[in-house]
Amino acid sequence: MSEPVRIPADAGRGLGHLVVTVLDILRDVLERQALRRMDTLTPAQVEDLGQALIALDLRFEEIRAAIDERN
Repeated sequence: MSEPVRIPADAGRGLGHLVVTVLDILRDVLERQALRRMDTLTPAQVEDLGQALIALDLRFEEIRAAIDERN
């Protein structure tokens, strides 16, 4: 039989940092897409988009905090 795979105790920390990095990249991409499309949106849509980005940023902060607590 093969020996079981051993995962280092700090592997979760590395994964958590990877998740945070991916979230940062995703946020940047979403913000850039929003800025490029603002010319075609109505004022109400711009407001909705802004509120959605703020809510997304707050949620990402919650995720970052949860990851930091575990590490």
